[in-house]
Amino acid sequence: MQIPAGTFPRSTRKDDLSGLKAILEAARIKNGIPGMSVAILHKGEVVFAEGFGKRNEHQPFTEETIAPIQSLTKAFTATAIGQLVAEGKMDWDTTPVNTYLPEFELKDPILTSQLTLDDLLSHRTTLSREMGISWFRSREPRRDLIKRLRHAEIPSKLSKTVNYNNVMYAVAGEAAANVAGIPYEQVVHDKIIEPLALSNTGFSQSVMKKLPNHASPYHANSFEDAQKGVFQENEYDEIYMAVSPAGDIHSNVLDLLRWGKCVMDGGQVNGEQVLDKKNIKTTLTPHNIEATLERRTSDFAITENYGLGWTLDTYKGHNCYGHGGSYPGCKAFLMIFPDDDLVIAQLANISFATLLYNINFYIADMLFDLPFTQDWLFDVAVKDTSEQYKLEEEQRERELPPQIKNRPSVLPREELAGEFENPLFGRVTVTTVNTPRWKGDGNGEKEESELVIQYNNYKSTLEHYHFESFKSVFSDLGEWSPMMVNYQTGSDGHVSGLTMDFDEPQVICFTKAKRPVE
Repeated sequence: MQIPAGTFPRSTRKDDLSGLKAILEAARIKNGIPGMSVAILHKGEVVFAEGFGKRNEHQPFTEETIAPIQSLTKAFTATAIGQLVAEGKMDWDTTPVNTYLPEFELKDPILTSQLTLDDLLSHRTTLSREMGISWFRSREPRRDLIKRLRHAEIPSKLSKTVNYNNVMYAVAGEAAANVAGIPYEQVVHDKIIEPLALSNTGFSQSVMKKLPNHASPYHANSFEDAQKGVFQENEYDEIYMAVSPAGDIHSNVLDLLRWGKCVMDGGQVNGEQVLDKKNIKTTLTPHNIEATLERRTSDFAITENYGLGWTLDTYKGHNCYGHGGSYPGCKAFLMIFPDDDLVIAQLANISFATLLYNINFYIADMLFDLPFTQDWLFDVAVKDTSEQYKLEEEQRERELPPQIKNRPSVLPREELAGEFENPLFGRVTVTTVNTPRWKGDGNGEKEESELVIQYNNYKSTLEHYHFESFKSVFSDLGEWSPMMVNYQTGSDGHVSGLTMDFDEPQVICFTKAKRPVE
């Protein structure tokens, strides 16, 4: 049966997955997910497509509901580049990326001259993943952020295993944009979204928020709250995503099935070659391996491989290609079993939803008549999700240095405000804000000043801790963690800079700028 453009036929063979809707609804509640959608394409037909729970406080989550797919974007980026490779405009592993995008330079010129698209897209570079904090919620143009990388000191030896990095995907996407002469987002639209008739797929959270059937992001303070259905609804950012090539696409599960089917069929749609077959195969060929600290169960291969935007694995002898996507308030997963003509797509509107990954194996067991070796939905997924909440709680209660009481700052308050710069991580601004406070005697208001620190679009008050150290908390859609901001002085006794510990043990130094704050 052929698949008409932009849609799929609905299967009438509903007994294939009888009872699945009730099972997944029970699993959704047990795993603490406010809303999700699941769709299954098997042997050319949609045999299941359902929504569960809520997409916001008033409307249900349906199979048409649109949500961010985050790192599923990486396969779109790699495939769009593959189209440029097919056109002879780029190559995977011969020409340095710097040739396509001169703005991309690292501190080591030899390394700059050697890195190829293959290196970037298979996560072989050794750029610290924590470097991504300097790109999150930034209003700086992507190429200006890329220019900062010339200050990055990274080992010249490439990683033997996946060193997952969003920034390098952003570089690769911008290189493609430079070659094509159009913005990156337009490259993906012209090469993939439009030819495949993905009518519910696009870029930008600000655009997505204007669509009538989009999911709102949710957060729970604990796994216990999530299981009870106690969630906080948030709002997505309207800030342009600098790492767009790594994770800014939104879609629904029906479009994801269509995309997955095209990839599985080597770039064909209804027998027509829409994407280049050779370069689709390149993205699905192992280029790197995932390092695992724990031994995997016998259900899987000894280790996962990584292609270009795809994780490559086997499950009980069945080859599978997949990728997940995660961002505060949303989760996505797409899995392809190429030898079994099976595609499974899932979306959820909460970060901690390992159920999506585990649903793939439950469905494979059912459709392939495999032995049930693990309880994927009500045991494995629940334990994994519980562990994620515990790790988040540890991050929120991140151990700060023991506070030394009664040790005030001796620096003049006016010196604590200003602009502080780092050539790689950008700018931090500290301002003094006057805030009305009620007097304790009940005689009206008084004004008190507090210090407010801003990094990109993150803001926090600075709470004095001890000596010249202050505590700040940057939050993002319900996820937050404290960090220390430590002021430094020069030989003249005046403030010369500050440090921030974005991710221990990495401490970033910012030098105070000479110019005044406007």
